[in-house]
Amino acid sequence: MRRSASRRGAVAFLLWVLSLGRVGAVVVFGPGGADRNANAPTGSLADSGWQWTGHFNAFCGVPVGRSSFLTAAHIGGQVGDRFDWRGRSYRTVGFETDSASDLRLWHVSGEFEAAAAVTTQDLRVGERVVLLGRGTERGTPILADRGDDSPMLAGWRWGALDGRLRWGTNAIAQLIDGSDIGPYGPLAGCAFNGGIGNDEACISPGDSGGPMFVRRGQEWQLAAIHFAVEAAFNTSNSGNGDNGTLFDYRGLYHRSNSTWELEPPGGASPKPSSFFSTRIMPRRAWLDAANAKAPTAPTLEQAASPEGPFRPAVESVHDPVARTFTVDASGGSTFFQLRGTAGLMVVQVRLQSGQAVIQYD
Repeated sequence: MRRSASRRGAVAFLLWVLSLGRVGAVVVFGPGGADRNANAPTGSLADSGWQWTGHFNAFCGVPVGRSSFLTAAHIGGQVGDRFDWRGRSYRTVGFETDSASDLRLWHVSGEFEAAAAVTTQDLRVGERVVLLGRGTERGTPILADRGDDSPMLAGWRWGALDGRLRWGTNAIAQLIDGSDIGPYGPLAGCAFNGGIGNDEACISPGDSGGPMFVRRGQEWQLAAIHFAVEAAFNTSNSGNGDNGTLFDYRGLYHRSNSTWELEPPGGASPKPSSFFSTRIMPRRAWLDAANAKAPTAPTLEQAASPEGPFRPAVESVHDPVARTFTVDASGGSTFFQLRGTAGLMVVQVRLQSGQAVIQYD
């Protein structure tokens, strides 16, 4: 059953979420250095999203349409930025931003060879998920004074921002309707408590825009895009504090509105940090409409002189994935031009077995 915040609880959540850090790389619970979970998962987690995750500026994005990829709106970006995926670099030509959530769909020049499946069934509390992102390593230990003989490990500070793609797992702990309190949209919350093993993960700076995948039948499907994480902590009630990934806040101060509030050290249960990702299924109508606005494929026109008239090069062969037009080059001088979205340009012309291959971007 879907849970949403009450009005009173929604206000509390709003004040709290405004203090969250926008999010870098996936930090996992178990031991290991910077190389841990920095390669595609195998076994039961094979093909669980790694193959769909591209690189957009310092963040992530996932192809979800012929010429479109999905990421978080709050990471910014501008038309002309590059999206890198499967060895190809794509120029962005426009975007659609969801006014009711943190989702943004970018359009590119050319087409992707494939696109990730987007779930048609919303996430459920308790479901296991795979999350991916790029950003910080796990940093130095965070120790909390809980009245024992010595301070106890409570988590890790955010480490170096290395931009490497990493993966981890978690389970859905709560579902929140953020539209009750602002432009946050439907969110899924996960806790970082080590309850599902050493690959359990939380997000940190650089993970914004990273994907969350869920298994549906025999296929892993895109279910959410990372939004924010609870990360601020302090060892006293003054000062700026620090940011980290905590599995137990007890004995530390956490941010409460504009002040620091102590999490009682003697509490019976650990108090883990949480992170939130924007659920896609409740915004599926917006996504489908935004995908439909992807630019049409360019066309190649030819003429006998640079002054024209130019007509469609009907015998050309178009490869929208490679972004090439191939035409016969044996018939003497011919002039070509491309017609399509703003900024469309020819970047290379090469002769190959009696044909001209025109590369565009």
